[in-house]
Amino acid sequence: MYRIPGVLSAATAKPAATAKPAPVRPPPGLPPGSPQAPEDGRATGPAEAIPGQAEDREQIALRLNDVVVRRLLTVGQDLQAALGLMGNHPASGKVRHAVDEMDQAIRDIRGPR
Repeated sequence: MYRIPGVLSAATAKPAATAKPAPVRPPPGLPPGSPQAPEDGRATGPAEAIPGQAEDREQIALRLNDVVVRRLLTVGQDLQAALGLMGNHPASGKVRHAVDEMDQAIRDIRGPR
């Protein structure tokens, strides 16, 4: 491994020997191949979840909601600016309705406060 100041270096280590998990046997009475008895003998379901996975998913969902809300707010502001230019144009009622619908969508995404 070469070391150059200011540059990240990485090296690989020899993989450690890992033990194979014991096969999971289906409960008595379940036929092989049923959804409760996986073919490969692995455990399935919530007990197999990766630690921290639920928190990561929650953070991703919150960030996605923030992005969507910001985009809706921007489009709503653009539509309101356009309304100011439209005056009494026949389409202004439709644009107002679209702004109201976007405001409701934002409230739905944010949820109760």
